[in-house]
Amino acid sequence: MVTQPALTKTVTIQYVAMLREQAQRSSEEFQTDAATYLELYQQVQMRYGFALAATDIKVAVNHEFCAVSQPLVDQALVIFIPPVCGG
Repeated sequence: MVTQPALTKTVTIQYVAMLREQAQRSSEEFQTDAATYLELYQQVQMRYGFALAATDIKVAVNHEFCAVSQPLVDQALVIFIPPVCGG
């Protein structure tokens, strides 16, 4: 049985609000073998120690909201959006 190698994708991740503070950057190019945006978030969560669970964030891909379970698209602009308060 032949095992397929993991397909590496490159995305641009934009961090906003508390995630930007915790990552100490506003954006970065990120290479990943993640299959979904949930898996991608889990990877950056481990890298930067984000306290927010994946269930607490929203994700926008190429400026449109999508489910974290969506398949990850190569060369996408990914924005992880934490809950925000406002008045």
